[in-house]
Amino acid sequence: MPIPVTPLENKIPFTAYQNLPVSLSMGSKLFFIRTTLAAFFAAIGLAGYSQAVQVRNDSGVPLTSQDEIVNKYSQLLQVPKDSIKNIQLYTLIEQYSGAPYKYGGNDPKGVDCSGFSCVIEQQVYGITIPRSTTTQASAAKTKNVSDLKEGDLVFLHLGGTKVNHVGVYLQNGYFVHATSNLGIVLDNMSDPDTQAKFISCGSAK
Repeated sequence: MPIPVTPLENKIPFTAYQNLPVSLSMGSKLFFIRTTLAAFFAAIGLAGYSQAVQVRNDSGVPLTSQDEIVNKYSQLLQVPKDSIKNIQLYTLIEQYSGAPYKYGGNDPKGVDCSGFSCVIEQQVYGITIPRSTTTQASAAKTKNVSDLKEGDLVFLHLGGTKVNHVGVYLQNGYFVHATSNLGIVLDNMSDPDTQAKFISCGSAK
């Protein structure tokens, strides 16, 4: 089941960016604005507002240079460049960066959440997992959020109480997943919207 998200930067006037120091990268500016507004929304009790970060490039064309991929994801995940160690993982995510949502899909022409998690686990870690979100959740070895490691699965619910959405954990609180209106995005475990939808997490290994 697709997860509805709205890119936070689309809700922010351009002048908001101009008021930040010129020396900051665009990624740092967006992170600052998202974090500030998230705290505000949490304070006033505004639920259901996602901080999802779309990984699609403006050109719509995936990056192929390793240096560019490292630079991009270090900014998006707010980590040093030398923390982007699993180049195979981030190269695969980048290959899917422009993929539209397609129920039952599992390639860059169209993919759904459980199809994307299957592709990552198989191609990056050599692990075959069940195709559906519910069976992935049943097969995963449950762990605490504080123990999440790269490649672990994050399970959410979109209404009701049952698991119907999945993402793959990366680092620094971020996980990647396929969404219905933004394609492949990054979300953070500390996002109030994520916490409201979170059910469980675990290892596929």
